[in-house]
Amino acid sequence: MNPPPTDGVAKAERRIVLAPFGRHTRYLLSGYLRNVFTVLSILLAIALTIDLWPQFQSVAAHGSTGLMAFWSVVRFAALRAPGLIAPLLPFATFIGVVWTEVAHTQSGERMLVWNSGRAPLDCLAPALILGLVLGAADFTMDAFLGPASMGIQMHERLGRDGETLDRSALSKPAWIALSNDLLKASIKFGPPPVLHDLAVFRRDSDGRLLEVDSAPIAQLDTVTGLWQLSNGQYWVAANPHAPQVAFGGATHQTMTPFKERSVALALNPLWLSWYNLVPQYIPLPILHRLAHSSNIPDAHGQYATRYYVVIAEAFLPAGMALLAASLAMLFLAYGTSAPALIGIVFAGYTAHFAIKAGLILGQNGFIPPLLAGFTVPALLFAATAMVLAICARQARAR
Repeated sequence: MNPPPTDGVAKAERRIVLAPFGRHTRYLLSGYLRNVFTVLSILLAIALTIDLWPQFQSVAAHGSTGLMAFWSVVRFAALRAPGLIAPLLPFATFIGVVWTEVAHTQSGERMLVWNSGRAPLDCLAPALILGLVLGAADFTMDAFLGPASMGIQMHERLGRDGETLDRSALSKPAWIALSNDLLKASIKFGPPPVLHDLAVFRRDSDGRLLEVDSAPIAQLDTVTGLWQLSNGQYWVAANPHAPQVAFGGATHQTMTPFKERSVALALNPLWLSWYNLVPQYIPLPILHRLAHSSNIPDAHGQYATRYYVVIAEAFLPAGMALLAASLAMLFLAYGTSAPALIGIVFAGYTAHFAIKAGLILGQNGFIPPLLAGFTVPALLFAATAMVLAICARQARAR
């Protein structure tokens, strides 16, 4: 007959400690990953079908016929995947965690965990690890892989976006409003950017025309910071000695030709190189510089909003995973009723919608960029803390 355990051994056996990388964590984490990737695969298949179908023929034409055409479509799908996965991953994380927790409850494992004496907070280690891993993946895809894949599409003029956003060709004439200037030019993006068929209209504070400069080409002098116009013409309202010419029954000043002329323009060359490209396709280091530049003719803070949203995406999967796990502990502890399950899924979809709404509101100047990026993650963590407090109170009552 075995001797009875000593008091120290008995206390050690009764003591429940947090084991963030223990067997329970590894078991639950594997279920989370499996179900998240299943949900993400379904969502990605739907998104790729919607994205590829209108441009399937043009993409296949890049590979001629047969096997090369098939490879062209597969390669294009791989290039599109990072940009499609990044916005779907937080919601897929939420659904995958809920799916796992439902199976956890229905199998009776949830009851076993409660009977072991484990606190609700101790059960969140798998969700936290999952969120940190997927957050790093989401951040990498949106900050680097997505813009890099779009760069390949633009370089090869592959797909609708690749053809439309091709940066190697001269842009269509663009009108750009500066502080006191209005200019029209076609842009060779570079870098460095070069302006073609430039026309600059300078105005005073009352909007009256003071000067007009035009040239077939203009390049930035990086030493002086001035734009060098070549073989153009200019007109200055304050020049009373300019030759006169009659036109349409009135007398006007003619433009004075020049071979070289230096003009100061409040144009950020970096912004000009990325002009007319949505912030989603701009790499994070460039986005950071644009978000913190002052001489950009943009009043909506779209670069700053996008920058903070990308940074916040590193925390979104963790917030979604923790909220899903805590809601499951609260409402699916002893059974999986349909109203509770629908309510939890609706909460996840509301968070997914709020992420998109924050981005739109921030880019259009309705809320500050910092709030647009970090409001939803902050609310997710706050909601998780509230739900855990309720779970802890219920556990003490038991």
